[in-house]
Amino acid sequence: MESRGLEVCRYLMFVVNLIIFACGIGLLAVGVWVYVGGESFRQLISSDPAIFSSVAIIIAVGCVLIVAGFFGCAGAIRESKCMLGTFFAIMLLLFLVEVVVVILIFVYYPRAKELAITSIESYNTTTKAPWDAIQSTLKCCGYTNVSDWGSNIPPSCCGNTTLCNSKSPTLYNTGCEAVVRSYFWTIGGVGIGVLVFEILSMIFSCCIISGINKYDIA
Repeated sequence: MESRGLEVCRYLMFVVNLIIFACGIGLLAVGVWVYVGGESFRQLISSDPAIFSSVAIIIAVGCVLIVAGFFGCAGAIRESKCMLGTFFAIMLLLFLVEVVVVILIFVYYPRAKELAITSIESYNTTTKAPWDAIQSTLKCCGYTNVSDWGSNIPPSCCGNTTLCNSKSPTLYNTGCEAVVRSYFWTIGGVGIGVLVFEILSMIFSCCIISGINKYDIA
């Protein structure tokens, strides 16, 4: 590899890993929010620990992305084969973990949906606070739509007005599933972008290591 090509790879590697580092911070922030501040979400699905354990995986992936991003940036600037090799191993392992997380999301989504719908039946006992918080924040009503509540539509479906029914002008007609799904599509798009950056960074790291080896031989 020519010196110019190696230099281009180094800078591309640095930029890509800077983005990976930022994505790691984002994933870590989301995971910590769900654990610390997402009380409503936690109350609705806490009866199935397997679902909530996926959040721990998200936090772990975020931490690993931060560490990997650091190794990638430092390895590219210093042209360190050790750091670049460590980075490649971390990213390969992370890539496999992310594939497992995606599989878990698809496997447990039906269970999470079932728990959310069932929790509506316990609104007047244990799930009133989380449902009110979710519906008020996301401006949605019910899981599928307002019909999930039957004739007992909670005030949080109408912006917390005292009187709330199917004819209220402030009624939220969109179900919370549709709103949450739109967020997941956004997160999924970001996730695909991260995977692309990870693959590119692994390719760049191999190119840089190969270039360094050629110079060492020369």
